[in-house]
Amino acid sequence: MKKWLWSMLVVLIMMVAPGVEVRAEDYTKPVTIPTGEVVGDSGYVWRSGDPETLVHIQTGEVYTLPIRVSVLHNIHAIGDGRFILEGWQEWMVWNPQTGSKTVFPIEAGSGLHAVVDINLAAETVLWTDDKKYVTTSLSGKILGSIQMGSMYEAYGLLDDGNVLAFVDGQVTKRTPSGEALETLGSYTGQVRGASLIKGSDQWIVAKAGESDTLFIFDFVTKRWIEKEAPSVRDLTWEDGVYYFTIRKTYTTFYVSYNVATNEWREAPIDDVFVERRGSWYVFSENRSAGYTPESFWKAPWQLNVNVPKTTTRYEVGRPYDVNGTVTLVDGTVLPVPGDALAVSLDRQEAPFLWEQGNLTLQTNESYNTIFKWNDLERRLDLWASNYVPLTLDPPKGVLGPINGQTTPDTPVFISVTKNLYQANSSDSLLNYQSATVRSDESGRYTWQPARWFTPGSRVTVKIGSGSGVYADPIELQTVKESDDTSSNDISVLTNTVTSGVTLKTTPHAAVDVLIRSGKYYEISNEQADEEGLISIKEFDTMPVDIGTKVYFKLKEAPASAFRLTTVETRVEPPVFTWTRTPLMYDKSINVTSSTDQAYRIYRNGTHVATTRTMPYTFETPLKEGEVILVTRSSGDATYELTKTVRAFTPTLSVTDTLMTKTQATLSIKKTSTATVRFYVNDKLVSAKRLSTTRYTIPAKPGDRVRVKASVGSKSRDVSLELPKTSLSTLSINDEKSLWVGYMIPNSTVTLKNGSKVLATAKASSTGRVTLRFTRQPVNATLSLTSQSGTFRHVQTAKVTTGPTPTLVTTIPSSASKTLKATSNVAYGTLTLTRGSTVIAKKTVTATSTTLSFTPQKKGTKLTLRLVTPKGRSVTKTIYVR
Repeated sequence: MKKWLWSMLVVLIMMVAPGVEVRAEDYTKPVTIPTGEVVGDSGYVWRSGDPETLVHIQTGEVYTLPIRVSVLHNIHAIGDGRFILEGWQEWMVWNPQTGSKTVFPIEAGSGLHAVVDINLAAETVLWTDDKKYVTTSLSGKILGSIQMGSMYEAYGLLDDGNVLAFVDGQVTKRTPSGEALETLGSYTGQVRGASLIKGSDQWIVAKAGESDTLFIFDFVTKRWIEKEAPSVRDLTWEDGVYYFTIRKTYTTFYVSYNVATNEWREAPIDDVFVERRGSWYVFSENRSAGYTPESFWKAPWQLNVNVPKTTTRYEVGRPYDVNGTVTLVDGTVLPVPGDALAVSLDRQEAPFLWEQGNLTLQTNESYNTIFKWNDLERRLDLWASNYVPLTLDPPKGVLGPINGQTTPDTPVFISVTKNLYQANSSDSLLNYQSATVRSDESGRYTWQPARWFTPGSRVTVKIGSGSGVYADPIELQTVKESDDTSSNDISVLTNTVTSGVTLKTTPHAAVDVLIRSGKYYEISNEQADEEGLISIKEFDTMPVDIGTKVYFKLKEAPASAFRLTTVETRVEPPVFTWTRTPLMYDKSINVTSSTDQAYRIYRNGTHVATTRTMPYTFETPLKEGEVILVTRSSGDATYELTKTVRAFTPTLSVTDTLMTKTQATLSIKKTSTATVRFYVNDKLVSAKRLSTTRYTIPAKPGDRVRVKASVGSKSRDVSLELPKTSLSTLSINDEKSLWVGYMIPNSTVTLKNGSKVLATAKASSTGRVTLRFTRQPVNATLSLTSQSGTFRHVQTAKVTTGPTPTLVTTIPSSASKTLKATSNVAYGTLTLTRGSTVIAKKTVTATSTTLSFTPQKKGTKLTLRLVTPKGRSVTKTIYVR
């Protein structure tokens, strides 16, 4: 099947590709076989007559038979260019190329009359006389005979001069005299015949009553090969592949079967009969065109021709483009350009023009047309007519008239037929009207129907009979029955039996009204009163009742303005409406009404309650998509209110975002029934629910956070981008009165001890902030808050004990005026003394401090001391070098 689908795909591609046509390389060209009967695989054709002759297929040389054979099956190709000729009690071996002939020395009256098999390798011939099988040499010497036991036996010659026998369910190798030499296999059923496929070591065996199976006996492997193949005919073998035809469901199939690979390939060629002529396959329609078994797959066997037209018949004098396709045996379809086709008529003299693939039919009659391409032909019956234009104006409502245009003085048949979709069959006669009218000198035709016709009826027009011209019939539908769903400046106030039909329009307006009940109808022209009201309770012959149809339109309005209302009940319908569309998670519904009548309530088609009280409360909340139906009955009519439960868009806002380096805790406000999801950088993340309004998610500064709240199919999103910052860690000891770090950019940063504010500062756009404060005692708990809008960051830390200071210094020389001191703290007082004399003093604000002084003598002892605000100190003694 896949092969066929692929083949059809190729066909489609070829059909749409511009400029593609049948090329010689796309299909196989046949070998021409001369007239006559092909003699086996000899390459010769036998022709009867006087004299009888052999014709060489390739060279055309003609050779006269030395004796008469009368029928084809009395001439046998030996395989080396020679033939065995069976004449009347005379047998001969003859070589037409050399002219040599040898009389077969078989005695007259021996009864032998049919050659069964010839084995050139063993130089033997197998004969039969319907009672026995006789093996002879090619020189005529009898080598042995085997008596036939029944009609279900088959024999053939082997290359070693012995005989292969299919007898009584056994396959045996025997001598020409019938002695069994070896049993090769067995079989079931009854054998009618067997023949060796030359070059294959395989025997095709025919069994009685089993025509749907191909039986092959492999002489080398001693095994049977069976394949379902109904009605095998014209079988041949070439290059390891069997070729033949089969017949199933009235269709001929061309088949190839590779026994070694079990590959089976077949192509349906419909009812084209295929037969084998010698080494070639031919179609019965053209037996002179021969194809090799392999090339037969690409043989053209069917021509299809299409002459597209836009009207029902072909128009006289109009050129039509002709295109065709040719189908090959393997199913390939190739396009044939129109100019490659030849055209003729079958037994007609009607004129036509054929120019470069265009066909023009020139008279008003039927053309039995024959299209030919190579040896294929396709017949098409084309009817040409003198066409005329024909149009139909849209029918004017339910009262006519019906108009249109055609050629002058032309009969037009017009009919109005009831709409097939109308239910009331009693209208069928009433609503069929017809007439033949003749167009005027301008080609205009008009018909006024004798009576009203049903809206939705079909109006058909066509050229009248005997007119000598033709046009495609036209069919239009009249104004369709439609309820009063769109305005035509008339509204329906009532349409019940008790109240009648009340129409409202502009005061004193003229209104066309048609009332119809069953097959009866009346037409009236009504005029509205000073309030624009028209009341219709009955006409002259019929009252308004259930099922009555009333059509109405303003008199001056076009026919398309007709509207319809139908009386469906006897009393006015109850008035009841929804107070609000039911929403998802609602547990109750409410309907308001002006009358006290019971409600029947349905949920998804299931009746749940009958009540006079509203609102009504369900046992479980409503779900999106559920259908709620509320009905009330009034008289003989039932009125309904239907609503589908819908979801609603939830509320959602983010009120606070508490940030850390790895998490964000969001406080949100949302509809209580909404589900909420969190996305970080567009990826769904898991949130830790702290409460109904607080959630912690894995998010770091700079991430994009999206919160989505959903109620059924409705949702609301809120997006925020966390400020990008490094969020420094708070660390303060009892020596510090200054802290520098990074918080939320542009935020207000506050440092507290309990409720006491120690410092407040504004962070820069990068988040850098500096806080100055009084020194705090050890173990005091400090809190640091950074707040910018809804974003905030909070830290707490205990005040620690300041470290013991360390001190490292450079050694000054007698020429030095400065020295550099380095400590592990950035606060305190640094003093340089010589004895009790202070020569330099400076407040420390960094871990590295430079002192300036006057140069000291070499060897002078100096003392350098650092004292912290809390009195922690370190002393260093140095000597000037």
